[in-house]
Amino acid sequence: MLVKSQAIVLFRIRYSDTDSIVHFYSRDFGRIAYMVANHRRNRAVNPAMLQPLSIIEYEADHKGSRTLQRLKETRSLYTFKGIPTDPAKNGISMFLAEILYRVLNEAEASESLFQYLTQSIEILDEIENGTSNFHLVFLIKLSLFLGFHPNLEDNHTGWYFDLQAGCFTPAPPPHNAWLTPTDAQLFAKLMDIRFDNMHLYRFSHRQRTDLLRQILDYYRIHLADFPEIKSLAVLQECFEP
Repeated sequence: MLVKSQAIVLFRIRYSDTDSIVHFYSRDFGRIAYMVANHRRNRAVNPAMLQPLSIIEYEADHKGSRTLQRLKETRSLYTFKGIPTDPAKNGISMFLAEILYRVLNEAEASESLFQYLTQSIEILDEIENGTSNFHLVFLIKLSLFLGFHPNLEDNHTGWYFDLQAGCFTPAPPPHNAWLTPTDAQLFAKLMDIRFDNMHLYRFSHRQRTDLLRQILDYYRIHLADFPEIKSLAVLQECFEP
C-alpha cells in the first residue's frame, strides 16, 4: 500500500552497497525506518533531502508488519538557509538530531510533537540572535512532550532541585541526583526562556556548559538507556570562548 506523510529526518546509515536505512519521525506514523536505494538512477529520492533534521514530504510502500518499509519518493518542505553555512547552527543541528534519534526510538505519532519539532528546526535555521541558548531551550521544552517536564510550583530561593522527582525541595533528597540552590535557580531560569526571548538571556560559557550537563543528566535519569551523546564534543567546540 502506498502512503504519503511528512517527516523529520533523524539519521541515515548505509545498509549495503545498494541500500541505506533512513530513520524518520513521521507525522502520521511516529518513529519509523525506511529502506532507500543508493543508486544514482533513483531520482525520486534526493540524498540531499535525507540530511539530519530535513523536513520532507514522502511517499512509501508499506507492506504488512515488516520492520523496514520501502521509501519511494521525497519532496522538500523547507529549504535550509542558515544551518549549512553557520558552524554553530550546524553543530546544534547535529547534536539535536542525535538526541531525537535516541529519545524518539519508540515514539508514536503526535501532531503536537511534530509541529513543535518542525517549528523549532525552522527557528534554528532562521534566527540571528540567541543561537547559543537554542539547544538549552529546545531540550527543556522537549521534556514536556516526553512526559518529565520540571515542576516549578515549589520553586523557592535557597531550595534544592531533585532531578529524580523533577521538583524543588527544601533539603537535599536522600540520593545523589540533585542540584544545589545556586544551580537550581539557574536551572529554573530556563523555564522562563522561550525562542522569542532567548537572545535577552546571557550565560557565561561555564554556566551554559553546566546547564547542558544538568539537562542531559535529567534526561538520563528519566529515560531508560539514554546514552552518551557523541556529538556533544562538537557542540561544545562551537561555543568555546
